[in-house]
Amino acid sequence: MHHRKTKAETSQNRVYYTTQQWLCTKAEKHIREVVKERLAPPKMRHVSFQEHVDWLNLRIQGWKNYYTTPYSSKWMTKLDWYIRSRLTKWYAKKRQRNCWRGSGYEVKSLSQMYGLKTLL
Repeated sequence: MHHRKTKAETSQNRVYYTTQQWLCTKAEKHIREVVKERLAPPKMRHVSFQEHVDWLNLRIQGWKNYYTTPYSSKWMTKLDWYIRSRLTKWYAKKRQRNCWRGSGYEVKSLSQMYGLKTLL
């Protein structure tokens, strides 16, 4: 986690200093690698969408508990997008489609149906 001392103001324009925390690049890179190792290999195409969601939900909940702070929403949003795009690429390859971006709506509805958690 990055820890940064930053200046903030109250509603009465009084200045105070606070410590903000967010993900470091090493932690973000590790999360991306874990997701990619699960979804990228061709041998994982036979696994069902439900199994991937169940596996991801455990990791997402752990990362959410450990890394979420009031200042980390920007980084968590990026990681949510990455997980969704990796699932979309996996789904397109499983269905033998050349263009993976067209599968985004299907993956979004499947994610909601199977209960994929988010980092926010």
